[in-house]
Amino acid sequence: MKKIFKFIAASCLMASVLAGCTGKFEEYNKSPFDPTAEQMGDALLGQYLQNMQQMLVQGQQNNSQMIDQMISSEYGGYIACINPWGNGGNFYTLNPRMGWVGYPFDTMFPQIFTPFVNIVEITKAQGPAYAWARIMKVYGAYLLNGMYGPIAYTKVDGQELAVEYDSEEALFDALFADLNAGITDLTAAVLSGEDMSSLANFDYVYGADFTKWVKFANTLKLRMAMRISNVKPTEAQQYAEEAVNAPFGVVTSKGEAAWSTFNDGMNPYYRAEVTWNGGEFRLSANVSSYLGGYNDPRLAVYAKAGSYEEGMGIVGVRNGYNHSSGTFSTYQSFSSTAIKENDPLLVMSAAESYFLRAEGALKGWNMGGSAKDLYEQGVAVSMEERGVSLGDYLSSEAVPADYTDPYNSSRNATAVSSVTPKYDESASNAENLERILVQKWIASFPNGWEPWGDYRRTGYPKMFPVVNNLNTDGVSSDRGMRRIPYSEKEYNTNEANVRAAVASYLGGQDTGATDLWWAKKN
Repeated sequence: MKKIFKFIAASCLMASVLAGCTGKFEEYNKSPFDPTAEQMGDALLGQYLQNMQQMLVQGQQNNSQMIDQMISSEYGGYIACINPWGNGGNFYTLNPRMGWVGYPFDTMFPQIFTPFVNIVEITKAQGPAYAWARIMKVYGAYLLNGMYGPIAYTKVDGQELAVEYDSEEALFDALFADLNAGITDLTAAVLSGEDMSSLANFDYVYGADFTKWVKFANTLKLRMAMRISNVKPTEAQQYAEEAVNAPFGVVTSKGEAAWSTFNDGMNPYYRAEVTWNGGEFRLSANVSSYLGGYNDPRLAVYAKAGSYEEGMGIVGVRNGYNHSSGTFSTYQSFSSTAIKENDPLLVMSAAESYFLRAEGALKGWNMGGSAKDLYEQGVAVSMEERGVSLGDYLSSEAVPADYTDPYNSSRNATAVSSVTPKYDESASNAENLERILVQKWIASFPNGWEPWGDYRRTGYPKMFPVVNNLNTDGVSSDRGMRRIPYSEKEYNTNEANVRAAVASYLGGQDTGATDLWWAKKN
């Protein structure tokens, strides 16, 4: 795999260098303007770094639809897919077809590990580029774990296709070790004033501002600590407090939020919603219920009113309706997102770090402030990130709205939550945790990976159950999909190790109903 990728990358680079050289090979071969071996190495390194960044959030249209839209944004409660796609089984009805469940694994595993192995070889596992790649590798593996559970990580070397899986507990131990090392090395490079400007052209997120990458990495560490807080609370507290109190700390301001500019011509959400078949998804009813009930100013930034019934305002679509060609056409006239053609793609909001800290403070951890103060700062920063006014939102006692479907009243639903934007210090920890996670969810639109994880580990934010649960593997409508089954390709190429992981770490059940190690509370 490594050799093939390197050959392709080198061939692309050499093609551009040697174009037009026919007949004058010797002259051009000796030209002082030819790239040096060192320059070729830098270009290859840059290409591998760019390839790794593509898995932070999928910018290629098909990858985005199959991974970030159908799974992340659907299960995160932001959008509702409405195209029946032949009704051969869909993620939204909790019965995804076998060819689809493996798409994220088969796409993302090479995105993470193939370039990383080459980066290790080029950098000799030293320097800021290696530290940066190490942080991104952790991020990608964390995403894969959130989808599938146990994965191969510590024994991946780029040489063998058949690789032993790590248990989830062992995986997180390795992720924290790699992340800590990457943070230490990149922090040292920034503090020493090391010149890293040569990497600027290869950075889709921060333009080689590595102070921001360090803050991103610390925030990732805080996020990971919260992910394991129900199963390893002592270690989780330690990691979270280290992240908040580290040199440079966590992300705190709008300008430090992580947005990727990588795409294949336009924002892939815009492409799928506007240019494909009249729109393949619409706004989820969860968004119109919460933000509509709150009279949240971010709703106008996130969504646009549809045309089904004039004057109704923003009306989303219930998730998980078993669509036909007729309902597909009807629901296209419901509210859409307001994502624009050239919008960047959210990797991590600045507001998220405040909500992570607020949850930590609720647990009694030292997060640099009270749960209430950090919660309110998170809301304020989210409003700033989305370009709207906070106003008196933090004193609002509004509640989420009931859902009314103007096309079919059988899909009407009573609001699933009564939590308000106003923080209530006299309320139970459970209520305030729900309040924190609802606002964290609102701030993360439309990146649903963390909200889907939050829901599975806590039960918040509460979502409308799917309309039609067509799953036959034990997935309940209330709890939703707990994970994605492994790839058919992975079974074909790494069968013994996959089956061993399923038997040892998943209780023998490779299904969507199988709880992950960190997600068994809800």
